Amino acid sequence: MPELVDLDPARQKEIIDLEKAQEGKDHFALLGLKPGAPVEDVKQAFIEAALRYHPDRYSGMNLGSFRARIERIFRRISEAHSVLSNPEKREAYLRANPRLRGGAASVAAPVPSEPDVPMVGDEERRAERQERLSRHPYLARTHRLSELMTRSKAAIARGDFEKAFADLNQLASLDPKNREAAGMLADVRKKHDEQRSKVELQRGFELEKQHDLPKALECYRKASSLDPQGSEAAFRAAKTAKALGLEWNEVRVHAQRAVDVAPDNVAYRILLAQVLLEGKAGNLAKRHLEAVLKLDPKNAEATALLRKSRWPF
Repeated sequence: MPELVDLDPARQKEIIDLEKAQEGKDHFALLGLKPGAPVEDVKQAFIEAALRYHPDRYSGMNLGSFRARIERIFRRISEAHSVLSNPEKREAYLRANPRLRGGAASVAAPVPSEPDVPMVGDEERRAERQERLSRHPYLARTHRLSELMTRSKAAIARGDFEKAFADLNQLASLDPKNREAAGMLADVRKKHDEQRSKVELQRGFELEKQHDLPKALECYRKASSLDPQGSEAAFRAAKTAKALGLEWNEVRVHAQRAVDVAPDNVAYRILLAQVLLEGKAGNLAKRHLEAVLKLDPKNAEATALLRKSRWPF
C-alpha cells in the first residue's frame, strides 16, 4: 500500500524521482544549471530550490520516509550552492573539474598585494590605500555581511520578502553562526510563502469561475504546499480533485489537512467524511460526522451521511 503521508501522489513521485536524479551529478547540474553558470544564476537557482525543498517548509507535516528524502535533496543542493557561490571554493572545484568551466570566467581576479603607500600629507594616496584595505578578504567579508543585513531589513520593511529571503540566505551561507540572520530567515521564508500562497489561491478562484478545474487545482496545490496552515487552499484542492475524479489518496490528504488546520469548520469535516466513505472508511467518517453534529446539531447533510456510514460495505 502507498505510504500515508501529507503529500499528494504527484509530489511523492517528484521527490523520489529528484532524489534518484541527483545521484552522480556535478554541482551545476544539481542546481539545474549549465557548466560554468555565473554566481548570480547559482544564487537564483538555489533560492528557487530552497523555496520548494527546504525542510522547514514541511514543519508539522506527516512525511514518513519522505522527510529523510527531502533532507538529502536539500543537503546536496546546499552543498552545491556553498561551493559555487564562494569564489575560492568554486575555483578549487573547477580546477579539479576543468570540463565544468564552460568557457566562463568563474572567479574574480585576485586582489593585488598592498603596496607601501605614504600616509603623511597625501590624501589621495591615503584614500587609495583605504580602498585597497577595504578589498582585503577579511574586511570585505565583514562589510558584505553588514551590507546584506541592512538590505534584508530594508526589504522586510517594504514587504519585499523575496528579496529579503535571497539576501538572508546568502548571509546565512557566509555566516552560519549568525543567530539573528537565522531567525529572520525563518520568519521571512514563512511570510514569503504565505504571500505567494494567497496569490495562487486567488488565481485558483478565478480559474474555477472560468470552469478550468485542472488549472485551478494546480493553483490550489501550490497554495497549499506554500502554506501548510492554509486550510482554504487544502479544502479547495480536495474539493477540485474530487470533482475531477482524481486518485482517492490525494483527495484524502488535502481534505485531512484542511480539517487538521481548522477542525471547527463544518464544510471541511463534511467533505473529509464524504471522501472517507468513498474509501470504505466508514468508522473514520462517522467520527467526523459526529463532530459536525456537535458543532451544528441540525446539519441535515451530516445526519444523512451519518446514516450511510452505519451501513456495512
